[in-house]
Amino acid sequence: MENNDDVYEFYESRFDEASRFSDNPLEFIRTQDIIKRFLTQAPMIIADIGGATGAYSFWLAEQGHKVHLFDLSNKHIEQARHRGQQSNIALESYICGDARQLPWNDNTFDLVLLMGALYHLQKSEDRSRCIDECFRVLKPGGKAIFAYISHAASLVDGYKYQFINDPVFQRIVETDLQTGHHENPEGHPHYFTTAFFHTPQLIMQELQQGAFQDIRLFAVEGFASIIDTDEIMQFEDKKALLLNHLRLTEESPDLLGISSHLLAVAKKV
Repeated sequence: MENNDDVYEFYESRFDEASRFSDNPLEFIRTQDIIKRFLTQAPMIIADIGGATGAYSFWLAEQGHKVHLFDLSNKHIEQARHRGQQSNIALESYICGDARQLPWNDNTFDLVLLMGALYHLQKSEDRSRCIDECFRVLKPGGKAIFAYISHAASLVDGYKYQFINDPVFQRIVETDLQTGHHENPEGHPHYFTTAFFHTPQLIMQELQQGAFQDIRLFAVEGFASIIDTDEIMQFEDKKALLLNHLRLTEESPDLLGISSHLLAVAKKV
């Protein structure tokens, strides 16, 4: 089984996950928009796996759903506990662990979110184990929502944020595009940690092998990944127009691969 030490250290010591969505609100808004289409009015029992500090967990709990937060990082779990105490919003549980071995019984959840693990595991057998575990704890008829980083994410970010001028980052991009295996060989503080970046085709293949059905792929930021959205997000009319165009194009096969993040929604029959 693949070692997660570098990923664990990245989130424990080098990266502030709690503030990530303040830097990229579009990802959070779009992910919420997609998730809420698969919610029911009746309280759902939801697992938020790889849910970090609980951004989606608390949002779902505020709507009356019973949410269990699960993450690899002790720091994230403790930050989530503190947030729950401060906000007086109760999650059902806060569990630190590995997504390849979930602690719950079979057929427990109405909805499973796997929000981080699949883009940190470079070995296909480890990703398959995560997918199988999600399938196992999901009730028949339930849905799972899987988060991915796109195969082209570092290429897009490299040009968007001028990282591409760094020869080290150029080599990172070339490896990402050739293999999907993302590394930060020199531990650069502004570059992402060990990861695996998916193509849309590989996402479909892995979920089909995991016995999921009715699979749909959604671009999260979509074409907006290649533009500077900071100014757009400050004006409600511009933001509304952008969000409308992203909804119109979110399942377009021609545009899926350009999105920095992808969501797959699949059903356990």
